Amino acid sequence: MPLDLFSQDSAKVHCDRIIQLDDSIRFAGIANSMGTLIASSYRMQLQPLLNDDETKLYAMQAVLRAELREDFQKNMGTLIYSVGKYDKLLRATIPLIGFDYKKFYLLLSLDVESDAFSILENKVVLYLKNEFPK
Repeated sequence: MPLDLFSQDSAKVHCDRIIQLDDSIRFAGIANSMGTLIASSYRMQLQPLLNDDETKLYAMQAVLRAELREDFQKNMGTLIYSVGKYDKLLRATIPLIGFDYKKFYLLLSLDVESDAFSILENKVVLYLKNEFPK
């Protein structure tokens, strides 16, 4: 069953739930295939590193990078997620299939010292599989 991301409200609920999965998750956002941020949540008491305009630009660029990676899917298989490490944080992009089989992207930021792969595999991807079985 595809993810219910048709409305901004349902996308916001998922962002809020994902933020609660681990204390290391700083930001969760859902963007459509054009890179428009539909909904987002920040960890409580967090001072974001980017302002709203920079976050919107980040979403557009992250989606563009993910879309470009799809050129290699026939050789390497389907992208499950990608992770980038920066001096101040880790970022992850997870492609999603939404209502009516439209593409969306879950964008995450995590604390730089966190175990991103464990959090993604054991919490975030598991949440997505349990919440929205195919």
